[in-house]
Amino acid sequence: MIDRARHFGPLVPALVVTLALLTGCASLQNTPKQDYVWAMWDLCKTTDELRASTMVINRVEPDGRYWSNSTVGPFEAEWPKIQACMKEQFKAHPYLDWLKARQASAPPTSGVVAPTAASTALSGPITVPAWKVGDEWEYAYKDPSGGGTYVLVVTRVEVVDGIEHYVVTSGVRESLYRVSDLTFSVERAEGAIVTRNVPAQINYAWPLTVGKTWEQSYRQERPATRQTLNRNVVCTVEAEETVSVPAGNFRTVKITSRNKTSSAVGYELWYSPDVRQWVKVREVLRNGVRERELISFKLH
Repeated sequence: MIDRARHFGPLVPALVVTLALLTGCASLQNTPKQDYVWAMWDLCKTTDELRASTMVINRVEPDGRYWSNSTVGPFEAEWPKIQACMKEQFKAHPYLDWLKARQASAPPTSGVVAPTAASTALSGPITVPAWKVGDEWEYAYKDPSGGGTYVLVVTRVEVVDGIEHYVVTSGVRESLYRVSDLTFSVERAEGAIVTRNVPAQINYAWPLTVGKTWEQSYRQERPATRQTLNRNVVCTVEAEETVSVPAGNFRTVKITSRNKTSSAVGYELWYSPDVRQWVKVREVLRNGVRERELISFKLH
């Protein structure tokens, strides 16, 4: 999250725009991100500014980076227009919305369908999961400024102050979660501490059962900006719910976090034991709402 007050993972958009002056062949089968970028380019080509442009996007990488072939003259004149239009389309049509709409309109297939957790109810209290090095979760998000994707990967276990922590990376950021209970301790970027929670932030109070409530007061330190913020929250496991996200349908428990003083909702989170992670988060920000949903995962 941008304000890091409620931390579930770094925000590192994968739809990075890159230009190179070369050509390439389209793959036989596009990734969803490639199809998304091509769809946004199709919209741009119909705009008044670009309809007559001699410059085109002619290659999109599997991760969504796009390329163009051009001579120097058209590049200098037309490329800024293309960048501006693509940025506008990404904001107007967030990847998360586009992906969900495409999945909803896709015809049913008779092939092998990836298993989901919706067919069975949760049985008993949910205990703390054991993450393993190599576990990976990919998310799409949208917020008032647009949207994108990012990936969380468990890269190693590190001992900090005598306590084992999972190190979860996303781009240049590393987030440290205690192995014993997944409380969030520290976030680093390129080795420097961005956020430190004292005591560690409790995202889950294990075992999770419907009706369980916990309170926490903690201090959030941001050394780079010399800021210290005091947080006072009340979290409640409100219900069991079946949630549909791009990665599938999952049985989850819904957790709501509120400001202890005002009772204002800070976030709603849907945790799935089958994924060993949350599959959906809805966060209330100062300038609107951010939504994040799981689009794929790999567990070891």
